[in-house]
Amino acid sequence: MRPRGDGTGHVDGVWWPRTQDLAAELPGLLTALRPHLGPVRRVVYDPTGWWSPSTRHLQLGSHRIRLDPYRFELFNTMYVCSAHGTLVLLQVVLATTDDSVANAALAAVPGARK
Repeated sequence: MRPRGDGTGHVDGVWWPRTQDLAAELPGLLTALRPHLGPVRRVVYDPTGWWSPSTRHLQLGSHRIRLDPYRFELFNTMYVCSAHGTLVLLQVVLATTDDSVANAALAAVPGARK
């Protein structure tokens, strides 16, 4: 993720899931984001043809997280909304993307970690 307020653009970070199973991939992402966001309440994602059908909710520990598909103007994006009102916009690299292309996308966001 890029540092807050650095003015480099509207996307806060890049995520490269390893599969197309949203419910299986989200726990790792949300655990990684928790120190930055606190508990997550909702994930709004672009369902355009590449996520496997997903449940409408995800249980992560004691937190129930709402999963909402929404067709964005920005293809392959995802909003992660914290319980405290913080919003993070992530560019999602398709799971099937070649390693070199995915790593280039990750490197394009300052502060992104592989």
